[in-house]
Amino acid sequence: MVFFELLLPETCQPGAVWTAVDVLRELNLLARVRNPRRLTPAVAWRFVDGAGKTHPLNRHSFRSDSEARFSHRPGAVTKALVIPPLEMPSLPVLRQRVQRSGQTVALIRERFEGGALMAACGTGVWLLAQAGCIDRAPIPWLYRSGFEESYPAVQVETQQPLLSGNRWACASVPAWMPMLVLRLAALAGLAELAHAAGEKLLLNAEREALAAAMTSGQVMGRSRDVPLYKAQTWIQDNASRPIGVRDVAQAAAISERTLGRLFQRHLGQTPASFMREVRIKRAQMWLEGTWRTAEEIARDCGYDDTSAFCRMFKRTVGISPKRYRERLTLRGPRALWRAGESEASRPSPAMSLKPDDR
Repeated sequence: MVFFELLLPETCQPGAVWTAVDVLRELNLLARVRNPRRLTPAVAWRFVDGAGKTHPLNRHSFRSDSEARFSHRPGAVTKALVIPPLEMPSLPVLRQRVQRSGQTVALIRERFEGGALMAACGTGVWLLAQAGCIDRAPIPWLYRSGFEESYPAVQVETQQPLLSGNRWACASVPAWMPMLVLRLAALAGLAELAHAAGEKLLLNAEREALAAAMTSGQVMGRSRDVPLYKAQTWIQDNASRPIGVRDVAQAAAISERTLGRLFQRHLGQTPASFMREVRIKRAQMWLEGTWRTAEEIARDCGYDDTSAFCRMFKRTVGISPKRYRERLTLRGPRALWRAGESEASRPSPAMSLKPDDR
């Protein structure tokens, strides 16, 4: 049996922990299906607070007496600690909350040094880094610079949303909690059970495609060496330069006419509109998550003329880059990020609900 401690420190996002419980239940269900006479569950769990004590919510996490019974007497079993994400109003506040979580960080370090397996998702990864338990971490682009500044010794990975070592696993965002728990179960010796649960809980794109092919009798997909794939890849790699349709055609080794026909037939758009779509998506990402100027964003979208970029953005999205940032920014007021927001000086909860402060 593998015993999971599901950490619920202050200011965490508890929904991710309840998702973990659903995955653990699925593991036990599959174990019983495979062996109906099995008396001991494959996994058991307990909610704990930042000090390692049983959390008051623990009793609400069980559906049966048998589930509850094993949560209080794990015995000599493999132990694992799951860390949910912390709430993050802003990066300065996240840093403060991590620094003030000394008791929780000490608990994590104690469990790790005692041989327990570790898993953290989203901003919960910061607690693992603070405890010195990891040397690599999957960090979303939005928090990358802040994480690197706080933990320069930890290698940041932005391409893989799920990383694991011999005794730990980390997921970049809360949505990956199911995959994270399954990875931790595999590390604990339940690889076959975790694989089976994954087939029920997760989307297996490869098998979906295979099933569709067997049903329809058609082999679907696109070869990586076809001109259309080459053109799309080349546009993605060169969208920061002022490229044109002729450049794309030359990169794909076909004529402009053939290029246009391929895009219309398979994508329903022109090469120029595809290039514009790629650039718009990049611009939206920067407008939502950074304070980069319109000039900088225009330049990195292949535009020498900022005004032309702004006109293109408004014509495509419907609002100007400035208005888009005001409506959809993921960051608080710039002054707070520069000065370092202090929780002690933050406005009262009633005042903190203004859209501009989110």
